[in-house]
Amino acid sequence: MGNKAVFLECTEEIVVSKTDTPEFYRLYQQSVLIALKEQGVLNEVQIQHCLDTLNHQN
Repeated sequence: MGNKAVFLECTEEIVVSKTDTPEFYRLYQQSVLIALKEQGVLNEVQIQHCLDTLNHQN
């Protein structure tokens, strides 16, 4: 899987929500899923299913 979470910078506090900051919210969700996979909580099939579900959300 080619996804990788990278923290670039934080300059101020913002409200994070699906409606206010959809790009950040989506990347955060993907990061959590990747972390769960790296910890062995999710296997490859489960992670792919979760990522596919995220990709089909509006």
